[in-house]
Amino acid sequence: MLTHGNTTVYTLLKEQASKYKNKSFVLYEDENISYDDMLKRVNQMAQWLLKKGIKKEDTVAVFLSNSPLFYEVWYACGAIGAILLPINTASTPTELDYFLEHSESKGLIYEENLLNEKHITITENRSLSFTQVWNDSWEFEKSILPHESLQMDVTANDTACIMYTSGTTAKPKGVLITHENYLFAGHSSVLYQQLTSDDRYLIFLPLFHANSQYYTSMATLVVGGTIVLLKRFSSSTFWDAIDRYQPTVSSLVATVIKILLECPEHPAERRHSIRQAGYGLLVTSSDLASFQTRFGIKLFQWYGLTESITTNIVTPLYEEMPIDPVTGITAIGKAGMGQEIRIINERGEDVPPKVVGEIIIKSPSLMKGYFKNPTASIQTLQNGWLYTGDNGFYNESGFIWFVDRNKDMIKRAGENISSLEVENVLSDHPAVQDCAVVGEPDPLREEAVVAYIKLYDGKKADSDSLFNFCKERLSIFKIPTEFRFLNDFPRTSIGKIQKNLLREK
Repeated sequence: MLTHGNTTVYTLLKEQASKYKNKSFVLYEDENISYDDMLKRVNQMAQWLLKKGIKKEDTVAVFLSNSPLFYEVWYACGAIGAILLPINTASTPTELDYFLEHSESKGLIYEENLLNEKHITITENRSLSFTQVWNDSWEFEKSILPHESLQMDVTANDTACIMYTSGTTAKPKGVLITHENYLFAGHSSVLYQQLTSDDRYLIFLPLFHANSQYYTSMATLVVGGTIVLLKRFSSSTFWDAIDRYQPTVSSLVATVIKILLECPEHPAERRHSIRQAGYGLLVTSSDLASFQTRFGIKLFQWYGLTESITTNIVTPLYEEMPIDPVTGITAIGKAGMGQEIRIINERGEDVPPKVVGEIIIKSPSLMKGYFKNPTASIQTLQNGWLYTGDNGFYNESGFIWFVDRNKDMIKRAGENISSLEVENVLSDHPAVQDCAVVGEPDPLREEAVVAYIKLYDGKKADSDSLFNFCKERLSIFKIPTEFRFLNDFPRTSIGKIQKNLLREK
């Protein structure tokens, strides 16, 4: 089904460049790139890719940190029907080799310093036709190419991107994303966030991640707004950047929210331009209240997967987020417009309110499938429903709570325990800066509940005090049997704790 006709990422940019010609599209450091300038850069990049022999359906990999170049390659691939492969810049040499080999990438555009930092050497790859380091001489080489718009045979149903999901128990899977998927993500995100062309979207989460493509960049392009792009998040310069660029909206993660709350007061933290920010990972109810009170920024949650493309569950901006009286956890929202959400038991039957089951999604826009993995595609996409592997429940008003990933649920002596619930309690301890709860094999009770703890500098807590703290707030079977103290956690590119690595300790 085509919701947006035969528009592609590239033809949308052309339309917006015609409409907003000299308006700022990307503000990055000292650069102010208009819609028309970006289109010209994209056309030159497309010409360069064609010179390198890239054809429709060829994959072009990028190993880049945040910069306008990412958009140039993304939209240029869209212009000629090539497929973008954005690679996580935290990837190891082995992971990078896997992505390039599995995707059959024909080209790689990379930052040399990123490879040097990880001691990665680009080796011979049977599918690569070219590797290109981003430098001044290459920029000049592109700048002398024609910048007129291209007319290519590219359709909305063509694959625009392969995005690899993080693998925990198996190799990462390549999610196939179409032009139509991107368009749907952009249009729906504009509606959920109530954006207008006057908005400036602050983006500092990595562009290789789904969040910064689906919900922020595409939404800004669709509405004709301006992207304020930062290379990365920095707590020491965050409010100065906001003071300089005057963004109106942003996308945060739990780690950033917590860091900003821990920072000393900044002169600009109350006289800023941001009215709202979405977030996608667990934030405790107390941190939500503290953040909104201190900074005056409305926070709202969204839920979606790389495979589901859009925000399938979202907190309406005009509603308050209810808190579950049992766990103290805030709801993630309601089903978005056009999204069907079911919560089912192990037999595939719908469960009643307040009963935990698996969240499954039917949407006008789901992934095309997994690249070269029909078995996983069939398991995840069944009869038009996407099986998320996430557990949740809903109440009579239609609000939905995320309980845990299936793989993170802890089974102890016949009881199912949400690691999220235990983490929510531990996070309220005044000495606990961050925590993660996992299940580990136990010969008597299936799994033991183990809590990994990071304490605030200068604060003290031991296993006994944490046990007693939990005992006042949790059923006895949910209380961790062991507390392990860490200096820091292994994290993903957007700050999410990698529990699979903790289980391997």
